[in-house]
Formats: sequence, C-alpha cells, structure tokens
Amino acid sequence: MRVLFQDFLSNRGLFFDQLDLAAKNAADMATLLVGVINTEQVDERDLLYKQVAKMEHWGDNVTHKINLALNRIVFTPLNRNDIHALAAALDDVADMIKETSNRIDLYNITDFNTAIKELTVLIQKASAEIQKAVSLLKLHQSTNTILIACRQVKEYERQADRIYYNAVANLFLNDKDAINLIKYREILHSLETTVNKCKSTADVLEVILINR
Repeated sequence: MRVLFQDFLSNRGLFFDQLDLAAKNAADMATLLVGVINTEQVDERDLLYKQVAKMEHWGDNVTHKINLALNRIVFTPLNRNDIHALAAALDDVADMIKETSNRIDLYNITDFNTAIKELTVLIQKASAEIQKAVSLLKLHQSTNTILIACRQVKEYERQADRIYYNAVANLFLNDKDAINLIKYREILHSLETTVNKCKSTADVLEVILINR
C-alpha cells in the first residue's frame, strides 16, 4: 500500500488510471452478465456467476485504493469530491451487476424473456459508454466526446425505463404463477436499476466537466 501512495504522490495521473480500471471492470462485468443470459450451459453459467462475484470484489479493492489515496494526497487532478463521487458511482454499477447476477442464480432462472435480454444489452452498452468517457477524462480537449457518451447513456436509461414498465405490465397480465411473477419482476427491477446507476455515473461525469 505504501508503494501505491508513493505512486500517487509522484504521478497524480494514476488517479485516472485507477478510475479507468474501475470503469473497465464494470464494463467487463456487464459483458459477463450478457453471457449469463445467452448461454444455455449450466456449468458455463455457474462459472460466469463466480467470475462476476470475483470481479466485483476486485472492483471494491480499486475503490478502496482511490478513497485511501484521497485521504492522503493534498493536490488531486480533479475536484476531490468529484473523484470520490465517480469512484462510488462506478462501484454502484458493479454492485448492481453482481446483485442482478446473484438474483438470477438464487431464483434459478434459465428462461430469459425478451425484456431481460434487451435490458442486459442496454447495461452492456451503457457501461461501455461510461468506460469510454472515463478513459477520456485525462484529456482536456475531450469534453464534447464525453458529453456525447453521457447523452447516449441517458438515452439507454430512457429505453430501459420503457422496456421495464412494459415488461412488468405484461407479467401481471399474462403470468398467473405468483412466485414466478415475483422472481421475474425482481430481476427486471435489478436490471433497470443497473441502467439507472449508469445514468447516475453519467451525471457525475457531467459535473466533473463543469468543475474541472
């Protein structure tokens, strides 16, 4: 840990590197979640569940490193509160991906409807835009590109809301099995919340652009 602080002190740009790692980790977890939905092999799905959990734990360590460094370093490349907010937002995305994966595993869901598949793809797309935006923070001339990525994430969030509410309405209309209805509703809610967390991360990025 002492070496980490020395690195931060000698090169404050490493804050950006750690944020990049957190953003990439969330995006990679989203790709694994797509794999969970698409695979028909039980063994492969079980492996993906474990990989998601492992990556979420790894991401927690990255967030912890950033927060420890913020407490030790006087001068930071961005507003201190903004760095903390972005690290927390990225961690929230990863946490929700893990929670969704856990719910699918807990409820032993193997039949994924169209809404679940569409929401999972939106999570993957939104997290990829977040990763791109975070990677560009170190480049001051990249403001417009970051804003475009943030707007795209917000469009994905609007699409997710529409898909979610339509899917829940269809569940109540067509699914007469109460237990099954609850399982699918909770999974849909977790997916929609994950996209919301991506949107919240985009909001933080926009604030950073204003403050820097």
